[in-house]
Amino acid sequence: MSYHHGNLREVLLEKAVEVIQEDGIGGLSLRDVARRAGVSHGAPAHHFTDKVGLLTALATRSMEQFGATLSEASGEAGGSALDRLRAIGRAYVRFAAQNPAHFGIVTRFELIRGGDAEFAASYQATFDLVKDAVCAAQGEGWRRSMDPMALVITCWSAVHGLSTLYLDGVLEDRMGPIDLETAAAQVMAVVISG
Repeated sequence: MSYHHGNLREVLLEKAVEVIQEDGIGGLSLRDVARRAGVSHGAPAHHFTDKVGLLTALATRSMEQFGATLSEASGEAGGSALDRLRAIGRAYVRFAAQNPAHFGIVTRFELIRGGDAEFAASYQATFDLVKDAVCAAQGEGWRRSMDPMALVITCWSAVHGLSTLYLDGVLEDRMGPIDLETAAAQVMAVVISG
């Protein structure tokens, strides 16, 4: 066995990430995940019921990691609320680039179990982190007259778009090699000042 008794669920999630990294989400199967974990092909069903259950658990775990990354970046930024918002934006792009399998699953709602309470809670917590950062920046005078939700959408769209363009290879295809950290900082500067 390639897992320690009692942590098969964690091992299966790790193996699912491996499959997604190698073969994409479409290549994921419970049988392959079980084979990689060194367990019977029926073992994953005890933890996830089916492939949708596995993807939902993975999306929840990924969203929790994503939210923790954004929260940590915000906390380390200190300073003004705009400094924290900039840090969240850069961390968003960095997380996507460093964790493409995790990033890829958190926005694929059609692949996960609709209405899953754990996923919904982790998604809401991450969204609230961004919304709270925007509202705090407004509280310090940034774009005070604008609808906070419009600002959330603008910030979110900018960093999500940059992340997606990067992961899809479009940026380097059109622009050559880029420093993603610099690009993320520039995008946040445009969003905040523009």
